[in-house]
Amino acid sequence: MVVMGESNAYGMCAGYSRNEWVTALADCIREFQDEPLQVFNNAIPSNVICQASPGYHESNLYATVPSALDRLEDDMIAYRPDLAVYAYGLNDSRCGHNLKSFIGAYATIVEKTRAAFPDALVVLVSPYWNLQYDSETWAQPEYAESRNGVFDRGGDDLVLSYVQAISDLAVETGALFVDVYSLLEGASWLLHKDACHFNDIGQRMIGLHIFCQIAASCSFLALKSKKIEDSFNTTIHNTGGTSCLPHVINEWRKVDDLKL
Repeated sequence: MVVMGESNAYGMCAGYSRNEWVTALADCIREFQDEPLQVFNNAIPSNVICQASPGYHESNLYATVPSALDRLEDDMIAYRPDLAVYAYGLNDSRCGHNLKSFIGAYATIVEKTRAAFPDALVVLVSPYWNLQYDSETWAQPEYAESRNGVFDRGGDDLVLSYVQAISDLAVETGALFVDVYSLLEGASWLLHKDACHFNDIGQRMIGLHIFCQIAASCSFLALKSKKIEDSFNTTIHNTGGTSCLPHVINEWRKVDDLKL
């Protein structure tokens, strides 16, 4: 699994590394698939999709520079991924990168990935919601300092157009789209106090949600569970009952049928 994205994919503001969403996603995949999983998290904080982004600054090394498009070959293609995960749109929308330019660059990235690895699973994660997309909240005095930078655009009109365009791009290229914007929208308690990055529970939720979407779309993740079903001979009579009423457990659990 290779991931390209920005600061939230990098795991910023998660107090425990296990809760970083990339790690949480990887741990879930490891638990349920039969084969080992090697993970390369190639996210870079402040990263943008291409040089045309208003947030791009040529002196901003290992942040906006190199852009996703510029580093595609080195940070994704060269790794020959089975699972390629992209998570872009937050920074570009926050700096006002127009939709046509943003999605054009994103399409180039996905198309090159698909051409190089036609059998890989390509996952496109939507931009995350944050308080900046709530114009009324973003106008409050406590966010005045944040509004002074290049990533200062408030309102949700642009980011919502990104969400739809990325969803359409996934359909066009045979990728899997995961909408985390709707999942997180309005849940400010999942955010770090900087109003941009996610705390431990927010990060963990993102990783679990992406895993759920992958699992619901990829039957191979159920192979291990199917093997357990056969090897343990699991039935309605030898499973369940954890923390349940004793008389209910005694009625349903037939010890003689338990074959582990």
